[in-house]
Amino acid sequence: MIGATSSIAQQGVMPAMVKAGHSVVAVASRSREPDPASGYGSFGAVRAYTGPGSYQAAIDDPDVDAVYVPVPNGGHRQWVERAAAAGRHVLCEKPLAPTAADATAMAEACASAGVVLAEAYMTAFHPRSPAIAETVASGGLGDLRIGRAGFTFTHPDPTDHRFDQTQGGGALLDVGIYCLAPLLAAAGRAPVGVAAIAAGSHGVDTTFTGLLDFGSGFAATIECSFEAPERQYLEIIGTRGALVVDRAFTPGPTDDSFGVVRIDGTLDEVRCGGGDSYLGMVEAFAAVVAGESEQERGPLESIALLSVVDRLRSAAGLLP
Repeated sequence: MIGATSSIAQQGVMPAMVKAGHSVVAVASRSREPDPASGYGSFGAVRAYTGPGSYQAAIDDPDVDAVYVPVPNGGHRQWVERAAAAGRHVLCEKPLAPTAADATAMAEACASAGVVLAEAYMTAFHPRSPAIAETVASGGLGDLRIGRAGFTFTHPDPTDHRFDQTQGGGALLDVGIYCLAPLLAAAGRAPVGVAAIAAGSHGVDTTFTGLLDFGSGFAATIECSFEAPERQYLEIIGTRGALVVDRAFTPGPTDDSFGVVRIDGTLDEVRCGGGDSYLGMVEAFAAVVAGESEQERGPLESIALLSVVDRLRSAAGLLP
């Protein structure tokens, strides 16, 4: 694991690795010395690498079979390609890359090396996500007309890498990914047109609003921000019903249902069970690596989503 001092690594992925029965063989951090009594040391890492060469040292460790990459977005391509060159399978934090071109190069590098590449988009591995997809696919909502998705929160640290253009910062790449994925899945196709407005500075969007026209009368909006009150919501509205999900993108064990408002105003509660998204993601990745199952959400889905991100950023004036 490289970039092992990241909060998502310590709070989400590493605990899931341990729960799934896998060994954290090595961790690497450029930022601080490891403390065996706390942090990632508590997850049983056999070795810890620090300093400028720590990431490569962890990748080259002969006992490492797969690498988790939670470094800032701008470093994803470099370290995924280096891991692939060393013959390591890779679980890379979302978004897979800052651009579709980078993600395509990463996928090609991993395919050439014969290793698995997976995006660590944990929401897809909660039981609620396939239940939402099944509800939409069933046709019970009727002809889709309106989609809405939003993920906003206030980020207190302007020195964080999310505010750095060179590190692939910005609200769209950080949390807009969550908003786009279920809307693209519901539509089943790329938008025929997009429009967008971004607020921010130095090429980084601190707030981003996008409009996606999927054709056939279906349009959707996304809202994401580092400077608005915390909210997460997803609505997919058709001619026969509206699917409504609160806390849509970081579900936990108690998030075991969502609502469908019927055309007559009645509310159906769809029960789907809760679960640990990180555990589901790690188990699915391990099964693909072991050859026990096919990859359900591979790099092609990530590249398709990032192609839409590229279009939205261009529409907002964030790309040359």
